[in-house]
Amino acid sequence: MAVIVVIDDRVTNRNILAKLASSLGNDVTVRAFADATTALDWSMENAPDLVITDFKMPKLDGAEFIRSFRQRPHCFDVPVVVVTVYEDREFRYRALEAGASDFLISPVDHHEFRVRVQNLLTMRRQQEIIRRRALTLEEVLNLTNKLRTEEQRQSKEVLGLVIDAVPAMICATDAAGHVIFVNTYQCELFGCDPANAVGIAVGELFGEDYGHRHREFSALVLESGQAQTGIEEHLRDNAGRDRVFLTTKAPLTDAAGRVAHVVSVSLDITERKRVERALREAKERADAANDTKTEFLANTSHELRTPLNAIIGFADMMKIELLGPIGNPRYLEYANDILASAQHLLQIIDDMLDVSQIEAGKLELIEGPVEIVKLFRDVLRLMASRADEAQVELKSSIPAKLPMLEGDERKLKQILINLLANAVRFTPPGGNVQVAATLAESGGIRMTVTDTGIGMSEQEIPIAMARFGRIHRTDTYSHSGTGLGLPLAIELTKLHGGTVEIVSSIGAGTCITMQFPPSRTHRQATRA
Repeated sequence: MAVIVVIDDRVTNRNILAKLASSLGNDVTVRAFADATTALDWSMENAPDLVITDFKMPKLDGAEFIRSFRQRPHCFDVPVVVVTVYEDREFRYRALEAGASDFLISPVDHHEFRVRVQNLLTMRRQQEIIRRRALTLEEVLNLTNKLRTEEQRQSKEVLGLVIDAVPAMICATDAAGHVIFVNTYQCELFGCDPANAVGIAVGELFGEDYGHRHREFSALVLESGQAQTGIEEHLRDNAGRDRVFLTTKAPLTDAAGRVAHVVSVSLDITERKRVERALREAKERADAANDTKTEFLANTSHELRTPLNAIIGFADMMKIELLGPIGNPRYLEYANDILASAQHLLQIIDDMLDVSQIEAGKLELIEGPVEIVKLFRDVLRLMASRADEAQVELKSSIPAKLPMLEGDERKLKQILINLLANAVRFTPPGGNVQVAATLAESGGIRMTVTDTGIGMSEQEIPIAMARFGRIHRTDTYSHSGTGLGLPLAIELTKLHGGTVEIVSSIGAGTCITMQFPPSRTHRQATRA
């Protein structure tokens, strides 16, 4: 039974990671923790097989947690996977320097998660097998050294047969680096005779490169009395094939309890390394494809804006009959339809352009003090006709004197428009959508958009938050949209240093809360 620990202070991310981990099989047990400190306390008496942790956490960040976790005697070699967003490259470096085994990019790709975690669990199981075999071998060899009878000889022969049957290199050496035992598997790999190997230096039998590494790690084992695990060795066998082995070197004590010998057990992981390399190359290709997609979106968006601006300009001129009466009133209706459709298309293109700039890390905020009351008034005026057409009532709740918010007014307006557009789209006729703003206890500005619409299940929320995510149901009417509105609003909020929380249930509507940090709150109140 494999035990996987999941650590994330955000309940949605924690639930997603826990469910993904549980999906690996019935032999997996998941322990989820909301903070790293509680997980460390739990690990004092428990040793998980794998840990998945977020990097940004309130009490301990990912690097601090890993360093503390590695100090636990039974957790020093437990694989740790760190989850970061794509832009947090520096966090990944810090996590890897602290001892992380791997990392995942948020939002987590489910297939990549399963493959990476399954590989790490497989490696963990292999290490445990090697460790158990090494300890078993140590016990048997200790017993063999004590026995001086024919039973000792027979036991030694049986032991040799058992070890020879193990598909791993097994070798025992004394303090001087001379072989006292080596199995047939290792001798066949290097093309030497096991009958003549005892008493020969490992460098002479298996090559000086192998001998140099063996002496280096054996010295550590003999000095500390502790096993050295996770040693990756690149070897060339007798047939000239390059092989990769995962080696554990364990101490072997004599009758007086002193560390006198070193047992080396090496498992062939050539195929596993090939798979890892293929996965790494696939990820690099996926990253390259993503960069190409981002560049394509940016270029296409720029190219489409120019003709659209002309369409919008001329449609607007016809709508107001700038150059004189058009005549047939149906042409005015057509002009209005053209203008509305072009403006809608321009909004979609702007969203795509913003997404591509965010992915490329090039979107910059033009910041200044923003009056919240005026911001809400402008957004509600823009959304009024859409709400009337959908037969949805728009409401607002905001204190008369609310501090100004330091931010990009156009982007803040875009956040609210995207969220209100979604709320109106998914609220049946006769429902209502309310937008509100308050000063939070922390001193930051909190904005909420609440609707009485169709709502989402807990499983659907991550889909809605993903770029181009679309929720499909058979029991509701189809709703149009690009799947960019909510993800873009979340990204723009994060650019302001804010957080987004979504609470929703099917049939009971949705509430989206944006919390901006206190550092963006001005002392001066906004004008009513």
